[in-house]
Amino acid sequence: MNKLRYRFQLSDLWELGKNESWFEHMASKGLHIKSIGKWLVTFEKGEPQNTRYRIDILYQPPTQEQLDVYKECGWELTTNKDIFYIFSSPENSNAPELHTDPMEQGFTFDLLNKEIKKNTIIFSIAAILVLSILFYVFFFDKEPYLNLIRRSSFNLIAMAIGYTYVLFASIRSFIAVKRIKNSLYNGIPINHKQSWKLSYFFSSTVYISLIVMVLASILTPFYTAIKREGYISKERLQDFPIPTIEEVENTKILDYYHDIQYNWSILAPIQYTIYEDGYVEGIMQEDFSGAYSQASLHIRYYELTFKSMAEGLVNDLIHRYYREYRYDWYTLDNEDMNNVFDQLYVGGRENTKLIFASSGNKVIYFKYPFTAAAAFAPAVLPKIVISATAFPPILLAP
Repeated sequence: MNKLRYRFQLSDLWELGKNESWFEHMASKGLHIKSIGKWLVTFEKGEPQNTRYRIDILYQPPTQEQLDVYKECGWELTTNKDIFYIFSSPENSNAPELHTDPMEQGFTFDLLNKEIKKNTIIFSIAAILVLSILFYVFFFDKEPYLNLIRRSSFNLIAMAIGYTYVLFASIRSFIAVKRIKNSLYNGIPINHKQSWKLSYFFSSTVYISLIVMVLASILTPFYTAIKREGYISKERLQDFPIPTIEEVENTKILDYYHDIQYNWSILAPIQYTIYEDGYVEGIMQEDFSGAYSQASLHIRYYELTFKSMAEGLVNDLIHRYYREYRYDWYTLDNEDMNNVFDQLYVGGRENTKLIFASSGNKVIYFKYPFTAAAAFAPAVLPKIVISATAFPPILLAP
């Protein structure tokens, strides 16, 4: 039977009193500390014992002679992690304290405080760089929502959260260690019976959150790759309640091509990009031009995790696909559309028209270069936007 038990680390080991009190509690339950890892503490299951623990900060590994001195005083080395050495002694042995002079012990915290200060500066620089990249990606190009729904955004956000937490923890450690150092310099000894339960709850919550975040960062790209799909068949297009070129042109399309791409991300679990290309037969001109006109259709459709993101995503789509080409702008009264949409914008130039709309958590962008066979005017927009055979059914709120 496996006698090893694992628990999340309570807190940083420089919080001597909390960790010592926790180790004593675990020993009274029959769990005796064996080793300390990065996040986990390994205990060995045994008989409950009343054991005292003390943590000493040693910047050089103790020699055998030093360990013999500790042992003669009643303290046995149990394990260590970096500069933190954990000694134990049966409670009934009445072993003397490892440190009887608080000011002398304060010198060890002075060195520790300088080391944490150096790490805090390094983490601050790293966090500033990561947060600057995050700010640039999501705000500098004025399309934050389009960037947020990309599948790579989660990893960048998780990285920023991780660095921010490490920076916060480092600053907290610097302040707390400095406070302990000053307290020792003032002759106030370490309290070896500090309360540890709230700290353990907090640290466990943090560790679980970090593990979930790390696993999500690792698994998200694989899940996204699995979820991505592509289709080129006309039959697959029939599964979508959107207009086809043939329906809008109301004529036969030659050399018909379809491309349907499905993508996924946490903030936009359903994303479709649909392209259709073909040719419309026209009237032959004297110069033998105009026999065929190219017709194409471009649709981007999103279902968002949060409805509150819809307005921002519509604005980003307008910024990317409308303002770049300086199209004319049409306004359309949503009441004329039976208030189907939360937002509805129409733009265009010459024979190219663009539609941006949202309803609930659903957003759609529709681009169509009209041919002479389907000359556009705002008056016929309902045929394209609101017709029961057109795409808005996919936008209708339930």
